[in-house]
Amino acid sequence: TSGDGNCGFRAVAFEVKQKMKNIYLKYKYTQYIVEEYIMMNRLDSFKSPCLGNDLPLCFSTFTSPQVVADTYQRPVILYCYLESFVNGEIRRFYESQVFFPLIEIEMSKTEYPISPLLSHSHFYSIDYQRTPTGRLRKFTKPTINHDHTRIRRDNPTLCSTDFSILYT
Repeated sequence: TSGDGNCGFRAVAFEVKQKMKNIYLKYKYTQYIVEEYIMMNRLDSFKSPCLGNDLPLCFSTFTSPQVVADTYQRPVILYCYLESFVNGEIRRFYESQVFFPLIEIEMSKTEYPISPLLSHSHFYSIDYQRTPTGRLRKFTKPTINHDHTRIRRDNPTLCSTDFSILYT
């Protein structure tokens, strides 16, 4: 059979999922306890596309960004843009959250966050404007992941340093 032009990218993505799975398994009884069964199915699945009944296999906006941040030791800033029709009018919802690595962070990567944008049931990768010297231009700081404080509080030996101070 011949490839479709994206088979190499999918092969690399499977390696990414395996790295994420390794980190998830290492800490699943501590900081990732929330979605254990669903997350394991998500990381073990190679189904594409994930439609209809397969939606639980998609990258989640809750646990997945945290696992990515811990896997790659850099912040993940998740942006969401959602539209819905309510009473005949379009309602737009914009939100951003930052997920900081909980175990350790590679300081040289803090200027290079991973930034997915969820819009119309699809994720896109976005990049930031930079200064002539390569630093991030100022931007509105996203909200810190709503589970950040709880996870740190419940796992003080694993999460001894609060990396969210980098964005305050």
